[in-house]
Amino acid sequence: MKILKYIKIIVLLITFSTSFAQTSKNGKVLITGTRFTYPLVEKWISEFKIKYPDVEVKILPRGLTTPESGNIVINAHKLLPNEIKQGYTTINITKYALLAVANANNPIIKEYAKGLKEKDIKDLFFEKDVLENNEKDKKKKNKFQPTIYTREQKACAPITFASHYGFTQDNIIGKGISGDDKHLINAILKDSSGLTYNVPVFIYDLASRKVKPGIKVIPYDLNENGKLDANENIYENLDELITNLESEKNSAIPIEYVNISYPKVINTENNNLGLFINYILNEGQKFNHQFGFIEFDEKTLAKQKDILKTATGN
Repeated sequence: MKILKYIKIIVLLITFSTSFAQTSKNGKVLITGTRFTYPLVEKWISEFKIKYPDVEVKILPRGLTTPESGNIVINAHKLLPNEIKQGYTTINITKYALLAVANANNPIIKEYAKGLKEKDIKDLFFEKDVLENNEKDKKKKNKFQPTIYTREQKACAPITFASHYGFTQDNIIGKGISGDDKHLINAILKDSSGLTYNVPVFIYDLASRKVKPGIKVIPYDLNENGKLDANENIYENLDELITNLESEKNSAIPIEYVNISYPKVINTENNNLGLFINYILNEGQKFNHQFGFIEFDEKTLAKQKDILKTATGN
């Protein structure tokens, strides 16, 4: 009996060892790209590792020389064909919104208490139309002019923000800030006239679900009726905001997909890559709200899963 018991133990150890080796040699998952997604991505990684502890998944540090290159590249703007790495394809993994946000003491908050119209956004954030007449210029000069802060480098959030209103990132006026999107929040916290655009993950305290101290979201007059209706006052609580964005078609608020690029062919050499992406599209989606991201509708999610099947052949 003892011999039989030892044989069973040895068989189990060999099976586990073989399984571990097979999974380990199926490739690392190396991630790079848009940094405002990292809090969510880090959650995906930590939960995935509970289920697959032997699979190496990590975010590559940006700006450092490394022999490794990412086999998952995250972007949060619509990619042009020449922006997709050769031999790679893309799918969407979540969605996000961009909001106008100011220093809590900024007079602009009172000025737009009834909500921003699309025209107001264009007047505040973008270069003036060359056809604008002098009378309009004079009226603007009499108004309080906030200090606009924007990203200095080309980046997903400003590309998306500008594109939504019919502009390019270069058309955004204001002071260019180096670093990532959270540095825009730091800039307006130090400047009572500061105004910028940003993503919910940096605007809200993820624990309390409230807007972080020292800043204020400028509301949108979504139906442009000149007043802030009850269903437009949705910014004090992150969960209320997300619920509204998922249930209403608010064209005034920029909403964009977060996408990933990955190799078109996923086989036994990089099977762990398919394993992780499949996890994101299934179990990982339940963490989107926690980090201020927007869930897909079922039809959109099913489409992303079908695209992944093309790469994995499953």
